[in-house]
Amino acid sequence: MEFVAHPKDLPLEITLIEDQPFPVTTEEKLGFVGITCLASQYYECGRSVRVTLEEIDPNFCVTGRIVWCDREVGEYRVAIEFPIKDECYCVRMVEQLSQIEHYRRQAKTQGRRLNYNEAAAEWIQKFAASFPSFTA
Repeated sequence: MEFVAHPKDLPLEITLIEDQPFPVTTEEKLGFVGITCLASQYYECGRSVRVTLEEIDPNFCVTGRIVWCDREVGEYRVAIEFPIKDECYCVRMVEQLSQIEHYRRQAKTQGRRLNYNEAAAEWIQKFAASFPSFTA
């Protein structure tokens, strides 16, 4: 079970929703299952949430389940899994786009101006091989 740390500079909108039934699995999942992110509030484990990311894709809206929520300095680190296969696949794709945009922004702070395609090419060459695979 692998989670990808979502970049802090691309804030997610996390909204609690009424508990949504998710597929029950008894086996340990392998590969990409979700994300970790920083949040200003505590979320109870097992609760259902709606996640949006307007900055990358205004139409992106998926539902997930809180796996854990740990206090960090002034905020919480939250792990969200996406048990529905299609949504998990969508989150993985959007997360790759988020990582590329974060990479582009970091390059800019170092004085390198990359357009999105240049940043994508560099990110893919450096990091794509280590990005968790989708195996759910």
